[in-house]
Amino acid sequence: MGGYAFGDSAAAARRLALLAEVFEPTSRAFLAHVGARHAGAPPELAVDLGCGPGHTTRLLVSVLGPRRVLGLDQSASFVALAAGDAPPGVEFAVHDVTVVPFPCPPAGLLSCRFLLGHLPDPAAALAAWATQLAPGGLLLVDEVERIRTDQPALRRYLEVAAALLAGRGHALEIGPHLHRLPDPPGLARRHDRAAPLAPPAARAAGLFARNLAVWREDAVRSGLAADAELDRLAGALAAVAAGPAAGTIAWELRQLAFQRA
Repeated sequence: MGGYAFGDSAAAARRLALLAEVFEPTSRAFLAHVGARHAGAPPELAVDLGCGPGHTTRLLVSVLGPRRVLGLDQSASFVALAAGDAPPGVEFAVHDVTVVPFPCPPAGLLSCRFLLGHLPDPAAALAAWATQLAPGGLLLVDEVERIRTDQPALRRYLEVAAALLAGRGHALEIGPHLHRLPDPPGLARRHDRAAPLAPPAARAAGLFARNLAVWREDAVRSGLAADAELDRLAGALAAVAAGPAAGTIAWELRQLAFQRA
């Protein structure tokens, strides 16, 4: 089936803004610890792969202070949104990140978050990206390892979302697969850990509700759920987001760093 399941509409951009807020703590700590530790001086050029509307790009700027930053995404609407308030030294371009060469010189740092789970061949993507690094450059990967919840509405949402992604040849919990992959040619693994994140269930429900609004029609067309069930699920997520419903949710994020010789 292929394609990015969560789209690039205005609603999709709003969900990415909320996602950026929820996952910033773990991503910021990862960049600060691994990027600073192995890169030494700020990279001359950092490239944000699958940058969307630019939240992860601005995080790179904030934490690592590269001289130049380039965000790449196949969505022209996301790139236009990101470029609208780009700070000095930050550029964005429309580009399919599975295609190399990138429209830039070899980079001191390549970074992606929640991207490889949406690609049909993560190993091939990593191997291609390795060719775009300067000597000593870093490739940073931040992906979902696993999600656990005891909240029924959150659990049902995750079941449908995982099935929708699987139907496209993608994976919601791609982390274990990435952990088992051999290092990309020419790169050495410098960091490979699962980082925990446990936001309030209400916060997760708000994010899931936005996601559901984006992809529910695809789920119905694919036969994964009927409209009536998704109406009930949307109502249940709204109730959890309002705060009174009990329950917990916890992510583990697989965070990897590879370095070119």
